[in-house]
Amino acid sequence: MRLKILSNGTWKVLAEADSHGVCELEAVLVAYYQSKQYRAAVVGFKALWDRIPLDGPRRLGTDLYHCVDADHGIYEFIKGDLRLYCFEAKGRLVVYSHVDKKSTQKTRARDKQRAI
Repeated sequence: MRLKILSNGTWKVLAEADSHGVCELEAVLVAYYQSKQYRAAVVGFKALWDRIPLDGPRRLGTDLYHCVDADHGIYEFIKGDLRLYCFEAKGRLVVYSHVDKKSTQKTRARDKQRAI
C-alpha cells in the first residue's frame, strides 16, 4: 500500500494512494465539494486535517473526532452528515480510510470493517 501525505508537521495526515499517486479519498472529497450541500463539510474536513499536524487529532474534541471501534482503534471525523474514517498509526500518524454519508445513529459495521 502506498500512502500520500496530505498534511505534515509533528503529526502526519496520510491517505492511501495508487501506484500513480492518485488518492481515492481526495477524489471522493472533490466530488462532494461539487455539491452545494456538502461543500462546507469538505472545507471543514480540510480545516481539521490542517490542524492535526500541530496538536494531534485528539485535541479537536469528541464532537469532531471520536473513537467508533476501540478494539481496532478506528476513529471518525464528523462534519454535517459526512464521516471521515481513520486510524492512528505508529505514534504520530493519522491514516484516512474513507468518507461516507451517515444515515443512522450508530456507525455501520461495514464502515468499521472497511477502515480495519
